[in-house]
Amino acid sequence: MAEFFAQHFAFMAPAYSAVYGVVKGIALRMLWPLEMFLAFLALETLFPKTRNSFASTGRSALYVATSLLINSMLFSLLFEYFNKDELSPLVVLDLRPLTESPNLALRVIGRLIAAFAASMIGNFFYYWVHRSQHAFAPLWRLHSVHHSITEMSALSSYHHITEDMIQYFCVGVPLALLLRVDDGGAVPWIVLTVVATHAFFIHSSVNLNIGPLRYVIGDNHFHRIHHSREERHFDRNFGTTTPIWDMLFGTAYFPKKGEWPAVGLSDVSEPKRLRDFFLLPFQK
Repeated sequence: MAEFFAQHFAFMAPAYSAVYGVVKGIALRMLWPLEMFLAFLALETLFPKTRNSFASTGRSALYVATSLLINSMLFSLLFEYFNKDELSPLVVLDLRPLTESPNLALRVIGRLIAAFAASMIGNFFYYWVHRSQHAFAPLWRLHSVHHSITEMSALSSYHHITEDMIQYFCVGVPLALLLRVDDGGAVPWIVLTVVATHAFFIHSSVNLNIGPLRYVIGDNHFHRIHHSREERHFDRNFGTTTPIWDMLFGTAYFPKKGEWPAVGLSDVSEPKRLRDFFLLPFQK
């Protein structure tokens, strides 16, 4: 039987391989956010700065799941034909003497250095893309979906489905052209995991104070200012991973003790249905 299928259906092997790759990519891409959302939901329930309604949580879960599913399919197909890791970078940083050292301490240090450097440089590109999203009307139409949210939490931190693709080509590809870190393969996964987890944290309503670290690592208090409805907070805190770029380019605003402003937009209503989530940027 196996030989029969091998002889008569061999032409289907490439299609099967492609479908398998897409399905695997979707599963991997959705699994980590699901785990993080559950973890932050528990933290927000146990240590809330503000509590969010069941209605907001339910809507957000639907939008996030839909966006993840669509983008997982798009990216899985994209990676079949285009991989930014194959681009020729301007600078190659070879950290393999550290990351592949027989000494465990050196391996850990090397991977931390590589992950930190890649995250900081990547956030430099994101900082300017993010400023552009606030400065140019077509980009703002897409980005305003994210800013329309009035009950901010790790789960209700959804963006419009177009945003992942914008970040891939405006952050991921330029970074790949600038720098490649040779590390034995572990660092890209470390960076993706840390950055994705951190993105949930900065939108969460967890009551957590990280102290002086907030001047190096962005926290949910710092990013809350960026979503504030108060005019004095407008066009502040564009960086996510770190506030360093905001400090360098004059857009940093560190909230005072107890400063936790209301969020949302006065002229754009939060989408209440899945149809609104898709079409909001294209409506008058």
